[in-house]
Amino acid sequence: MSLVTDLLAGVAEFFADVLVLRRQREKRGHVSRDIADDAMAVAHFDVVSLLWIALVCVGLMFLLIFGLGVPVGWGVGIGVVVAAAWGYRKYSQMLREP
Repeated sequence: MSLVTDLLAGVAEFFADVLVLRRQREKRGHVSRDIADDAMAVAHFDVVSLLWIALVCVGLMFLLIFGLGVPVGWGVGIGVVVAAAWGYRKYSQMLREP
C-alpha cells in the first residue's frame, strides 16, 4: 500500500512542480509555452540535472573527507552548500529559458 501512496505522491509533486514553474515564468513576463514543454523541462531538471549535481557533490564530499582529511561535518556541509548553490543556479537558468 505504501508503494502506491509514494507513487501517487511523486506524481502529484511533479504536477505541482510544473504548475509552479509555469506560474513563475508568467510572473517574470515570459510567453506561456505548451504544458508539455514545461513538463519536459521539469523532468529534465529532476532527473538529469539533479542526479548529476548529486553525484558530483558526493564525489566532492568523498574527496574532502578521505582525500584531504577534512572533518566529516565540514566535508558534508561543504558538499551540501555546493549542491544547493548549483541547484539554485540550474533552476534559475530553467526559469530564464524563452
